[in-house]
Amino acid sequence: MRLSKNLVPAAMLLAIALPALANDSEFIKDTDSIGKTNGVIMSDQMLELGMVSSNALRIEGEQAMRLGNTDRAIQVLQRSVEMSPLDMDGRILYATALEKKLFRQKKHDRDPKLYNYLVKQWFFIHKKCEFPDQKMQAFQHLTQLTGTAPKMLEREKKYLSRVLIPEDGSVAVQFGKNRIVDR
Repeated sequence: MRLSKNLVPAAMLLAIALPALANDSEFIKDTDSIGKTNGVIMSDQMLELGMVSSNALRIEGEQAMRLGNTDRAIQVLQRSVEMSPLDMDGRILYATALEKKLFRQKKHDRDPKLYNYLVKQWFFIHKKCEFPDQKMQAFQHLTQLTGTAPKMLEREKKYLSRVLIPEDGSVAVQFGKNRIVDR
């Protein structure tokens, strides 16, 4: 009985307030402030203010990649990887952004340092990730880049000596099956 006595005043208050709220719904139709910051910190400004975490940076980098801003994505994701080096999701996004940059370079102007760094990133992901889908993703990227995959018990030093190229530009960067590995 007490419960019903307490509900009656609340229901009456709601019945009085509801029509008043319906009349104040003009804010829904007002779009003058759309696109203006009005003092709200946008995600692009978070880096400049130093209010970041590795997860926020990863999300920012993913958004930059989605929008086609590869250089921005690399910058943000690199900082994310520096803050949290064992976060494989961030490292996979970082390697993907680096790969996009490398694939967009002209065939004769591809950067061998970027190629070697990218191979090392995917190899690190392949060796250190916890989940099989991440391991398979890294395995596929390594095969696509180098034309060969790491063997079952092959050590890091031996695999990298097989697939990395000289960084002085004496050897052109080639991908996959077009690549000749003679070591």
